[in-house]
Amino acid sequence: MFEGIPGSGKTTTAQLLNNYLKEVGVNTKVYVEGSEHPIDLPFYAYLTKNEYDDLLTRFPQQEEWIQQNSIIEDDYVLLPYKVPEPKPWNDELIEYLSSKELCYSNTATVPFNIYKKVFCTRFEQYVTRMFNTDTVTIFESVLFQHQIHDINRMYPQITEDEIIEYIRNLAMIISPLNPVLFYISQDSVEESLKHTAIVRSKPKWSSPKTIEYYIRRKSLELRAVKSLPFGSYVMDNTDRNWNKMFDDIKNILLIANSRML
Repeated sequence: MFEGIPGSGKTTTAQLLNNYLKEVGVNTKVYVEGSEHPIDLPFYAYLTKNEYDDLLTRFPQQEEWIQQNSIIEDDYVLLPYKVPEPKPWNDELIEYLSSKELCYSNTATVPFNIYKKVFCTRFEQYVTRMFNTDTVTIFESVLFQHQIHDINRMYPQITEDEIIEYIRNLAMIISPLNPVLFYISQDSVEESLKHTAIVRSKPKWSSPKTIEYYIRRKSLELRAVKSLPFGSYVMDNTDRNWNKMFDDIKNILLIANSRML
């Protein structure tokens, strides 16, 4: 798993590792930010069973698509609405599902205890599916960034200690898969964000308010790193020497793999 504030190099390093492992004959799968993710839930609607049944009645032309793409649990249903797109397309359906968005919303659609339950279940199911496979999965932003950012936005009343406890619970669930987490860090959050704002043409990322937020978030994430029940490493890449950092990552993984054998 790769974590760090925006622009720290998570996506680049995750893809580098994926390419390297494939070259040496390791079966890998990489997941960066976006939809169709085995653990993360971007652009998923949360529905009660009654809401789900009502949805099938309201949109009979999309019934087959809804049934094929729904994740049905004991007392709720999750339904993606951007990838794959509804067939046939229906603006009213999209508007309704977006109003039930679980994560990518400015306000919470479910209480925090339900939000936690959904993700704990998601992690548990992933561990069950992957436990006896030989696939090495590479995740970017799955444990810290999306969780913390979404909680801060939708549940501002939740304390940092509560967030860390929740993240540790997710980490405990995924521990049987022998995970390793790399936190990519530069000394100055301000310099890192200003660099990223230029590279990605997003000037708002270098605003004082944004910088202040990510300074706080990075502090929380570094606390969370120390709480994890598995190997976690803060990779100092202030000089942006990607080759050196990647060599360090490969050495850590070689040592970790030799200990498991």
